[in-house]
Amino acid sequence: MRTDVSYKVLAVVLAVFVWFLARKSGEPIQMSFYAPVVFKNVSTAFQVTSDPPQVNIVAHTNSRESFNPQEIQAVLDLENAKEGTLSYVLTENHILSPVKVQITRIHPSQITVSIEELIEKTYPIKPRYQGTPKTGYLLGAIKIVPDTLTMRGPRSVLEKLDHISAHEIELEGLKESATMRVDLDLPGGNVQVIHQDVDYYTAEVTINSLPIRRRFDNVPVQLSNVEYVSVINPKTFNVFVEGPEGIIKELDKDDFIGEIDLSTFEPGEYPKVTPKVVTPEGITVLQQWPIVSVWVKNEKN
Repeated sequence: MRTDVSYKVLAVVLAVFVWFLARKSGEPIQMSFYAPVVFKNVSTAFQVTSDPPQVNIVAHTNSRESFNPQEIQAVLDLENAKEGTLSYVLTENHILSPVKVQITRIHPSQITVSIEELIEKTYPIKPRYQGTPKTGYLLGAIKIVPDTLTMRGPRSVLEKLDHISAHEIELEGLKESATMRVDLDLPGGNVQVIHQDVDYYTAEVTINSLPIRRRFDNVPVQLSNVEYVSVINPKTFNVFVEGPEGIIKELDKDDFIGEIDLSTFEPGEYPKVTPKVVTPEGITVLQQWPIVSVWVKNEKN
């Protein structure tokens, strides 16, 4: 492929050189050169996905002073083209030149063009990361904002994708939550990002401390929906809980309540009742003791 490009570049250089000599000598110009094939009237619903072709043209002209092979193009009208791989025969009528030229050869005279329908599709954006937070901390979540991306491009490119990935986010040594700007790994090919008024994307990284455990004694027991006179023993209990260090260290026993709902209790003795522990958000009860005895008297409250 690189050798072919080198030959084409050399051919253009030689064509220009021959053109220059011909202008000096006053003789009619005849030369071989490469010209690009350009497309016009391509529907907005389609896109040419094949590589832009070039053709070798042999031509001569009497316009010695104004002839420049670099100004010549082969123009192909795709107004009526449909999706697919199509072949077109190039003739002298396809050659656009600013001066009058006579075309004696076009090679290849037939070119193949791949045309695809353009579609729009919206994808979720998924984060990627590397590294680990500082010892004692862990990753809670990563949220990309906004978390979707809409693109327009060839069907064969976009239908292969089910998501778009963000560039890797560095977590090494993090000990607190952070918001950082991220770039996206976009697909190759001629695709258009429809930004929808989005200037940039950010990653909201949540870092949590590792959970710690702590015991709280003498947590009060509270009765609810009391219809009859009731007695409990004991009136307090102990809990062993787990949660984020930052929350656990700020708590005391008054932040907990042991609740017993008496709405279904008829008069009588209930020797083994476990209070429902009401805890601050993010706290998990691992153990509670002792159990509570409840005596519901046959006496309206």
